This record gives sequence, structure tokens and C-alpha cells, in this order.
Amino acid sequence: MKQYEQVKEDLKNYLQEMDLAITKEFDTDDICGFWIKFGDFPILVENQKPLKYCVVALQITFSDEMIIRTLNDYYGKQDHQFIFRLTQVLTSPQTGFVRVVENGRVIGFTIMKSIYPFHDGFSICDLDSAVQAVVSTGAVGIAFLKSEMGQMDLDHTPQRPVSEPGPMYE
Repeated sequence: MKQYEQVKEDLKNYLQEMDLAITKEFDTDDICGFWIKFGDFPILVENQKPLKYCVVALQITFSDEMIIRTLNDYYGKQDHQFIFRLTQVLTSPQTGFVRVVENGRVIGFTIMKSIYPFHDGFSICDLDSAVQAVVSTGAVGIAFLKSEMGQMDLDHTPQRPVSEPGPMYE
């Protein structure tokens, strides 16, 4: 297994080689990683220490109270058809998603893919594939939500901590 400093350096070099702008680099006692820009999407590449993997994530949150209320009505009514179609567009064989929950209400979604840069054999291709997977799935998810609920304002990078554990993992 690669050491933490080597992984951080490798990821930074890979992102630069992929011509992705690093908009923020961070390293605390608990987490480290990068915010990057892929097209119009801010993407998070994050390691929660001391775990030996990273997550590539795109977070989509809503600021419009009407959109939040409509989305939660679908969940509240247990509209299985809508929930199925939403799940279908927010997942792929490459990605998964969780609901972002604040004060007991769904306010968005995080689409993510795990990567394993601490392990031998990890390459720039693996990172590129992960970034493209979350962006592609996110773009389809956003298009679906707009087709169902109309024009909406999206916030991709809310400040920590916004989500709460619990119901989003149901």
C-alpha cells in the first residue's frame, strides 16, 4: 500500500495531467482532498482519514423551498414510480448515491464513486473514469429532476456540515 503523502501527490499530479482545475486543496486531521472543476460541475475528491480509499463525489442540493417541498412530498407519499425513476437516473453500474438530509428533509443528492489510490495498480485512468462517471450520472439526474419539477436553482458545494446521518442511508 502507498503512504498517505504519496497518494496525495499522485492524485494532485493526475488531476493536473487531466487538465482539471484544482479550485481548493484541503488537509485536516480528519479529511483531505481536492475540489476540482469538470465543466460546470464542482467535484470533490476526498479521503476520510485513516481510510484507505477516496470518494469522488458530485453533490446537488436545492435552495428553492418549493422544489424541496415537492421532492419531499414524493418521498412522503411514497410515490414508488417517481422514486424508482429517480433512483434509476442517479445510479449506474459505476456510481451510487445518497440523499442529503437536513432537518429531516431531503434537500439534495450526492452521487459518488469510490477509488483506491492507496493500492498498487491505481492509475490516472481509474481517476478519470470515476470523475466522468459521477459527472455523467449527475448530468442525467439533473436533467430528470428538471423535467419533473421545472427550472430549479442548484447548489453543488454547500458548506460542511450540511447533511445529517440517518435517513439518507435508508
